[in-house]
Amino acid sequence: MIEEEFLKCKICFELYKTPRILPCLHSYCEQCLAKMLEKGQGTICCPECRTKTYVQGNVSNIKTNFYIKGLLDLFESKRNKDAVCSVCQSCSDTFIQLPTLVRSFDTEDMEDEFDQNITGIASFENGDIVIADESNSIVKEFRQNGKTVGDTSVSEECCPCSVTVCGDTVYFSSTTKLYKITGDSDIIQINNLRGSQTSYPIASYKGKYIAVSEGAACTLSLYDPKGSLVDRVKPHGYHGGKFMFLAVNSREEFIVTDSAKKCIVLFTKTGEIINVCSSAGSGKFVPFSVCVDHRDNIYAVESGRIIQLSPKGEFQRVFVDFKDETFRPKLITADAFGHLIVTDKEGSIRLYKIKTFSIRMIE
Repeated sequence: MIEEEFLKCKICFELYKTPRILPCLHSYCEQCLAKMLEKGQGTICCPECRTKTYVQGNVSNIKTNFYIKGLLDLFESKRNKDAVCSVCQSCSDTFIQLPTLVRSFDTEDMEDEFDQNITGIASFENGDIVIADESNSIVKEFRQNGKTVGDTSVSEECCPCSVTVCGDTVYFSSTTKLYKITGDSDIIQINNLRGSQTSYPIASYKGKYIAVSEGAACTLSLYDPKGSLVDRVKPHGYHGGKFMFLAVNSREEFIVTDSAKKCIVLFTKTGEIINVCSSAGSGKFVPFSVCVDHRDNIYAVESGRIIQLSPKGEFQRVFVDFKDETFRPKLITADAFGHLIVTDKEGSIRLYKIKTFSIRMIE
C-alpha cells in the first residue's frame, strides 16, 4: 500500500526516479516533468491539482523530494535484504532516518553593512538558533520560525568566528581568544587560546565545558564556563593532521573533522580512537562542519551535501544532497528536538526534521 501511494509516480506509474516536488507539493519523476516542461514551453501544469508552475531553465531547478527519496532507499534496502538499523546498529528491527524540510529563512538584516559571512552556528536548549557573522562582527539569535530574538555587536578587534552555547550562555572564539556574552549583552574575554591559529572551532558539552579545536596540534583543550582550563585531549598516536570542526556526543566522545587527512575522527576523552572515517563512497572526501543529534548519529557537511555516520563513526549514507540546488551548505548543528539546522555562507538557514521510520512499514 505504501509503495502504491508514496513510491510510484502518478504520471508513469513506476517507482520514482529522481523525485521532484512542485510548489503545489505534488511529486513526479524528473524525466516525467522534463517531458511536461518541453510540451508546456516552460510551464508545468500539475496533473493532479492543475496548478501551473513556471520553471526557469530545466527541471533540475525544481527541488528534490528528499522525503520520497529516503523512502525509496528504505524500500531498496528491504528488497535487497541488506538494511542496517541507522538508530542503534544492533536491534533486530530496521529503522532509517529521513530529513523533512520544515522551514527556511534568511538571517540578513537591513542594517548589515557587508554581505554576511557565517562562521559559526549553534542552538539553545529551547531550540533558538545563534549564528556568528564575521563580516559584520555580530552574533545573532533567532527563533526557529525566523523571528529575530536579538543580536550582539562585537568590536572589530574580536569579531566572532566559531560559536557555541554552554548552559544558557553564548561563547565565541576570535583569533586566539575565547569570549562569552553575558545576559546583559556584555562581552567578556575569559581566556587566551593556545597556539597562533587564525580561527578556533569550538563546541560545548552539557553546560560543563567548552571544547576548543587546536588545528595542527591535533588536540582539544577543554575550558569550564569561567574560562579555566580543565583538560586537554589528544587521540593516541594521531599525528600529521589538522583538526577543524568538532562535536561532543552524549557519551562524551569527540567527533572532529581533519582538513589535512580528509577524515572524521571519533575518539574518547581518554584519547582512545573509536573510528576514523575517510570515505563516503566514491569521489573525494572533504568533510567540513560536523554535529551530533539526540541519538548520537553524526552529520557532516561534505562536498556540498550532508552525510550521516552511525554513532560508531561509520559512514551510513548521503542524508541530503544539494547538487541540483543553488544552496551550498557550510555549517550544521542539531537541537534537542530532532532538528538538523543548516546554513550557507550568506546566512540562509534550512531547518530539517529528522524522522525515524521502521523498515517493516514496507512489506
